[in-house]
Amino acid sequence: MKRIILLPDHIKHMIAAGEVVEGPFSVVKELVENSIDAGASAIDVQVLDSGLKKIMVRDNGSGILKDDIALSIQEHATSKITDISGLQNVSTYGFRGEALSSISSISDLVILSNTDGETMGSRLESSGGVVTISDFAGSRGTTIIVENLFYNMPARKKFLKSKKIELRNIRETILKMALPAYDVAFTLDVDGKREISLQAAKTQDERIQQVFGKTILQSLYIEELSDIKVSLKGYLSKPEFIKGSRSMQYLYVNNRPIEYKFFSYHLSRAYEAVIPRGKYPAAIIFIEIDPELIDVNIHPAKREIKLFDQKYIDDMIYNLASKSLCKPHTVPDSFFKASPVEFSVRKYSPQENSYPHPPRTASLSAEKDQSETPYTGTLFESGEVSIPVNPDFKTDRGLKILGTLFDTYILIEDDDKLLLIDFHAAHERMEYDKLMANRGEIEYQELIFPVSIDLSIDDYRLVTDNLEIFSETGFEIEEFSDYTVIVRSAPVIAGSYKIDELIKNMIDNIKEGLKSNDLVERFYSLVACHSAKRAGDKLSRTDMETLTRKVLDGEIELRCPHGRPFFFTINQTDLERIFKR
Repeated sequence: MKRIILLPDHIKHMIAAGEVVEGPFSVVKELVENSIDAGASAIDVQVLDSGLKKIMVRDNGSGILKDDIALSIQEHATSKITDISGLQNVSTYGFRGEALSSISSISDLVILSNTDGETMGSRLESSGGVVTISDFAGSRGTTIIVENLFYNMPARKKFLKSKKIELRNIRETILKMALPAYDVAFTLDVDGKREISLQAAKTQDERIQQVFGKTILQSLYIEELSDIKVSLKGYLSKPEFIKGSRSMQYLYVNNRPIEYKFFSYHLSRAYEAVIPRGKYPAAIIFIEIDPELIDVNIHPAKREIKLFDQKYIDDMIYNLASKSLCKPHTVPDSFFKASPVEFSVRKYSPQENSYPHPPRTASLSAEKDQSETPYTGTLFESGEVSIPVNPDFKTDRGLKILGTLFDTYILIEDDDKLLLIDFHAAHERMEYDKLMANRGEIEYQELIFPVSIDLSIDDYRLVTDNLEIFSETGFEIEEFSDYTVIVRSAPVIAGSYKIDELIKNMIDNIKEGLKSNDLVERFYSLVACHSAKRAGDKLSRTDMETLTRKVLDGEIELRCPHGRPFFFTINQTDLERIFKR
């Protein structure tokens, strides 16, 4: 029988570290929080190899006293609270005294710090459980260097995401922390290259513009709501500004970023009448509440909190979002708007190293304000199929096309059965299969008027980190200036749509963590959906015959790319049963 024992201190520390430090981004989060708590007005972050090799966070805050430097890496040593009353009234990011202790147990750690009241600062080095302290001559503030993260936790390293994703998590963490701390300057250097540079802002609006850009700030309503206990300030989507994912939904309680699983639900409930299903509003909501009415001590990483009355806060969030919709606004007809296109088609193979630019006599319009018009052409290019136009069209099986129902379904009589085809979904499947069959060679077109797209800091880095994926779908994108990209070429299949919206849709898909192949397939599915005949469009007799033949001859799968079936059969006996014959 196994005996109960006390675990050694170093194992206890590693267990605690596993809860606090999930990845390099967790280290950045904990150190930046400490810097803000120390009253820093400038915070600089440097990372090497996505933070696995080195993370450095430097601030100009109050610093650590020389007599306290040794305590700083001890478990549950903190300057934030001193008794139980402090735990019930937490007004700082940190309070447990776990961060530096946890980080030092799974990395090589150096702390350099000085204060205003001391002529000489301190240098602490911790490596493999060995701690040394020496003098340090430097200006006020603290610099913490973390190297060889998880060197003694190989199992944790195995479960880290790719370096690209880990770096993205670091960027997102810094930007998420920077939004409420608008009066603090932030920089991020990645492998020696400056990726984020935020000057201290005078207002919250200015910081949001720095992070997301002027265009997005102008696409948000600014609303406030308060009562005796709680005050809310929100930056909320105008209905014409919608997202393909929940990636731009942020909730803060007393400036602490919070994860709340029903946050998006309450936003969507408020917006359900003005945005399409499957799209999401952007929202940045700051809640200020008496610290005594919340409990932040329920999650190791402090991402979740308990509120005195969750339903009360839920109603406040819903009412704030609803309040913004009381203003005059435009409800979007469609996510993508058609625009006229003329092509001189060339092909691009993903294996090529660069785009051979086509002649400038062709044009691809990127106009954004064209109204959407019904598609009145035929389903198939001339010569693609050869089917006689016959009002009494029948196949060898004796099928007879009766017409369309609700301008949505093709009705076909088949002896003792009635067949129904959802022509939009069927045509979507055909277009998707055609795109996938030609995936190796993408038809592209140089834009006569290149499209300039202003992006948030995070989205800009995401695009520049994934240029190969955009190239594989036919887009040639170049970095232009701070957080602006230029689209110089686009796939011909994208010609009818707003280029910037297609790019932003791909950004949302990348944020979902899809792999390269899945991203390309998702893009083709999107294009196929919006290029297919839509419910309400008029079908010619030739269209109906061609589509019916392809469906019934087994040439295509009987589901659209999204998995929705488009073929249904009703037996004559079922109909007779309905009419009690």
